[in-house]
This record gives sequence, C-alpha cells and structure tokens, in this order.
Amino acid sequence: MTTTTSASHRLDVLNPLWAALTGAAIYGLAMTAGEVFNLNADPDNGPQTSMAEIALYVGIVVAAGVIAVWLGLRARAGSPGRLAGTALGLGIAAAATYAVFWSGWPLVFGAVTVALAVEHRRRVGSFGPVTVIALILGAAALVAAAITCVLG
Repeated sequence: MTTTTSASHRLDVLNPLWAALTGAAIYGLAMTAGEVFNLNADPDNGPQTSMAEIALYVGIVVAAGVIAVWLGLRARAGSPGRLAGTALGLGIAAAATYAVFWSGWPLVFGAVTVALAVEHRRRVGSFGPVTVIALILGAAALVAAAITCVLG
C-alpha cells in the first residue's frame, strides 16, 4: 500500500499577518477617503498632508502591526485557551485605543482580534463566551474607528 502526502498550499486568511495588513489597509483607505472627499471634520488639517506626517502615521501603524502579529502568532501556536485570551486582550486594546483612532491601532488590533476569534471557533467548533466578547469588542472598535477616520 502506498500513501501519498502533499503539502497544502492554501492561503491561511486567519493568519494574524493578513489580518493586520487588512486593518492597516482599511485605516489607509478610511483616512484617504476622509481627506479626498473633504469629510474630515478637522478644520486645521486640509487635504495637504505632508510627507513627514504620512511617514509618522505609517510608522505608528507598522508598530501596531508588529505587536498584533507577534501576539497573534504566539497565540496561534498555543492552546485554544491562549487563543481566546489573546483575542480578548487585543479586543480590549482595540476598544481602549479608540480614543486615539487616528493612530490606526484600533483598526489593526480589531482586525487581528476578529481573526483570532474566528480561528478559535475553527479549532474548537464554536465560539466560547470569551471569544464572543473579544469578537464584539474587536469588530466594534474596527468599524467605529474606520467611520471616525473618514469623518475625522
């Protein structure tokens, strides 16, 4: 009897790296939309954003991405309990950083929270109470921060 094993070449969309990149992309699109369509309520900052300011925003979002991906990858390597706990921690961080929505942190943390909660469901078979709370916090912070980035 012969057994053939092949590697799976599927794209793992629940990877924290993809989630963080998605959160960063949503942040970039929301901030750009607010500037381009002049929806930003900040009267001091018109459509002319300097390159130094853009570089600062990119650096801040990259820092959030590095933290979220590092935590997310460590959680995925562990037990479902660690996965749920990390999702909850990132969900709380996403909600807490909503106060500084312009940093992009709530969007990146929120996107990684959602990915970790869904990965927990994939592994265990259902959402637990901790992952439901994490999912609600992360998704709410993600959506609220995106809307606030557009409207300023």
